[in-house]
Amino acid sequence: MPTEKFYNLKEGKKQAILEAAGDELLETPYSLLTVSRIIQKAGISRASFYYYFSDKEDLFRHLREEMKNHFIKVVEKALRQKQGNFREGFQAVISTMLEDGGFRKNCCLYQRMVEDTECHNQAVRQEAAFHEKEGLREFVKNCQGLLNPELYPGLDEEKTVCLMELGVLVVAKTLFLYLIGSEKKEYLEGIAGVQLEILDRGARALPRKS
Repeated sequence: MPTEKFYNLKEGKKQAILEAAGDELLETPYSLLTVSRIIQKAGISRASFYYYFSDKEDLFRHLREEMKNHFIKVVEKALRQKQGNFREGFQAVISTMLEDGGFRKNCCLYQRMVEDTECHNQAVRQEAAFHEKEGLREFVKNCQGLLNPELYPGLDEEKTVCLMELGVLVVAKTLFLYLIGSEKKEYLEGIAGVQLEILDRGARALPRKS
């Protein structure tokens, strides 16, 4: 993980370093990307780089974590805006990410990272940690209260974990199909809407918690 010195930087400076690293990765395969190229793009010294990160892998591990955190924030914001309605919230997540100009760039960055064997293994471990029960439970706790209990009176913590994971999987599948160009955006949004509605109806029909 980055050092405390990196976290203490102004937000603009932090993002400038991460964006520079990402831009460089889009031009250079991960295995050939060096700290020298990164610091040249970011406009910082080698000493500063190692002041913030232990190595190249540390930087890109953090970049992947930032992508995940951005997604979580999008989910939280959408659920709040839709007053805790699961279907409408996740539908809004899909629409937001499909219209986000930075979304395609982030996906290209992620693809470039996982093309490298070592980086791929690290990415898989990060994703697995999130989708394990405790990782998802933490995600749900962060979103606690975002689902309207009047709409979903039968949801306890375990069922909420399951529902949120299924919602994430619908989003991931929809975005993946859009990126590979298999279908038009409107069609994919429609299919995702049906899938989310089925999940939503099932969640509403659960027996009320005792």
